[in-house]
Amino acid sequence: MENDPRHIALRILLHWHKASHTLDHAIHAHSRQLDQLESKDRNFCNALIFGVLRQRESLDRIIGHFSKNPIQKIKPKPLYLLRIGIYQIVHMDRIPDFAAIDTAVEIGKKTCGKPTAGFINAVLRKAATRHHEIELPDKGRDPAAFIGIEYSLPLWLAKRWLERYGFDPTVRLCEQISTIPSITLRTNTLKTDRATLAGQLSEEAGHVLPTSFARNGLRFSNPASAISDLTTFQQGWFQIQDEAAQIVTEFMDPRPGERILDACAGLGGKTGHIAQLLDNNGSVTALDIASKKLVQLEQEARRLGYTNIRTRVADLTRMTIRDFDTFFDRVLVDAPCTGLGVIQRNPDTKWKRTIHDITRLCSRQKKILNAAANLVKPGGVLVYAVCSCEPEENEHVIQAFLSKRKDYTIDREINSSGLSELMTPDGFIKTYPQTNHMDGFFAARLRRKQTS
Repeated sequence: MENDPRHIALRILLHWHKASHTLDHAIHAHSRQLDQLESKDRNFCNALIFGVLRQRESLDRIIGHFSKNPIQKIKPKPLYLLRIGIYQIVHMDRIPDFAAIDTAVEIGKKTCGKPTAGFINAVLRKAATRHHEIELPDKGRDPAAFIGIEYSLPLWLAKRWLERYGFDPTVRLCEQISTIPSITLRTNTLKTDRATLAGQLSEEAGHVLPTSFARNGLRFSNPASAISDLTTFQQGWFQIQDEAAQIVTEFMDPRPGERILDACAGLGGKTGHIAQLLDNNGSVTALDIASKKLVQLEQEARRLGYTNIRTRVADLTRMTIRDFDTFFDRVLVDAPCTGLGVIQRNPDTKWKRTIHDITRLCSRQKKILNAAANLVKPGGVLVYAVCSCEPEENEHVIQAFLSKRKDYTIDREINSSGLSELMTPDGFIKTYPQTNHMDGFFAARLRRKQTS
């Protein structure tokens, strides 16, 4: 039972629930247990984890309907066992109801005790035969409640998107982020080209297709093994990166020989892309406040063969030009944000964000952007990007910045004509899951004026 994929899914979901970490962190913490599973069971475990988080609101509605206890009073362990069980019953046709119920009850006996296991059994058996009788809220009378349940979205976010987009566009957005995304990668052009990689990858995965806008991207699905076990991965031929993130670096347009700063490097997807576009010439300084992330960045750089990256643990808002040798040709601010543009890929995000996070983070974004602006040489480029489509984190940050920094202007002279379709009239890059089939991103390219 300890090695049952349902039990491992429970432990990962509880780890995520109890901590402030991301789902990726929780999965990584249990990677040894996942690696011990056969491929089929590992895929099943991942399907349960992501499925429960994608459908949590609708699952809780079913639990609340059949439970004698209010859902707020159900402890996390039995609650997640119920969510896992009902997800299988409602959304996984190949799993017999009795298997979903019996396994949940057995895990419940061992982890929660017999009385709680009896409660789990009663709720799941009712749900298995009667979940179809639960009606959705009337979309005409209460569209936010309808969307919240039908597409498992927090009510505050449903109301927000309805106000901004309207009913039908919000539905299309929710339909898209409720689906399982394909895996997207960036070809490492220092070692191969996109066509060659696609040919090799087609032997290890299915539906390998080029991305629509990013010039070195590929999409694929159903890899024959874990990504890290693919031959092409071990050869350093690619890095996993969504198309929208690739577009941000192409929008920045780094040139060989330049000196670049990645001010909030994180795990270094964009850092690696910058190094690649520099053709291992010039230099990339990768800053982040988390040393563990930079260690992983360095490991990835070695796998991919990038030799022009230097990492530095630092908080940019506490630095000045005196902390560096000279100004930078280009600076990227991939700012900390709500991540509400990447819910399709990270469904845990919607349950750990609140309306207050938008206000809190946009204040920090403004500070980081202003600090980064001081490090750009006259005539140099500053790119601000977030994986969010919320205006407070997008246009409002740039408007506030430009109102104070008269030494900067929006740079509309973009070298890559392929990105013009994604440009707004204001000169920004904006991508949306429901229209572009990629993560939701915002990017602004600013140029520092030459001194007179």
